[in-house]
Amino acid sequence: MTIRKPADRGDALTTTEPTRQTQAERRETAERAILEAAAVIVAERGLEELTLNEAGEAAGYSRALPAHYYGTKSALLEALANHIMAGYVERMRTASMAGEGLERLCNVIEFALDDALANPTPARAYQTIMAAGLNRPELRPTVERITRQGIDDFAALIAQGRAKGEIGADVRPRADASIILASLRGVLFQWLIIPDHVSLSHMRDNLVANVRNSLKA
Repeated sequence: MTIRKPADRGDALTTTEPTRQTQAERRETAERAILEAAAVIVAERGLEELTLNEAGEAAGYSRALPAHYYGTKSALLEALANHIMAGYVERMRTASMAGEGLERLCNVIEFALDDALANPTPARAYQTIMAAGLNRPELRPTVERITRQGIDDFAALIAQGRAKGEIGADVRPRADASIILASLRGVLFQWLIIPDHVSLSHMRDNLVANVRNSLKA
């Protein structure tokens, strides 16, 4: 009887085979690529130029894949708006901003404008989608939801600052939160249209100073 030597497993211990993606992971990767491609198309050429087929092709996938995932252009745009917001929230979370109340509010304003300066493509696509909510009924619920969430988040920080006594007791959180959100969107829109007119960092500093002066107790 011949006794076989155990196989040499040196390679198995030092070489790791590439991990195969699950179907869910492959879909997540494909959707992310499609949404990133759609953001570029919307930012550079507008909503009307975006098609499901082109988004798939630009992402390096089949032209039919976006239709399989989203069904309609409206659903793709809704997914795009959510994708842009999710990316922004994740970047803000990893920025580890300190403070609460008024300080946190000012930090968020600064971050929002600095993030747009560093990532103009999603900022431009976001502004395009927000504006489209005025005359595209299918986008209005998404735009309204994102707007309400922004107001709620700012209002919570203002209420927190009032409770700490650093924001005036006569300040109305939701009203001032609406003004701040509108100011942020207006500043971004102006910068995206005429970026060489006034520097975004200068407008950021002025906006933060105005918010501090108008809210402080």
